[in-house]
Amino acid sequence: MGTILVEMDGKEKRVEVKGKKVRVDRLLEELGLFPETAVLVRDGELLCDDDFVNDGEKVKVIVATSKG
Repeated sequence: MGTILVEMDGKEKRVEVKGKKVRVDRLLEELGLFPETAVLVRDGELLCDDDFVNDGEKVKVIVATSKG
């Protein structure tokens, strides 16, 4: 089992995942977000849905909002 540190809305929380890594789209689903509405950033780099986040890493979630 692994742990990912997630920053979202200025708050940090630990997310437990099965295994030592998790795909970005699966992590977003674990957070209750649709992959089409949010992105993950790791060390200033935008991650694609099929990229992996490894145990112990920190990522930032940016949720897209519509102001239309």
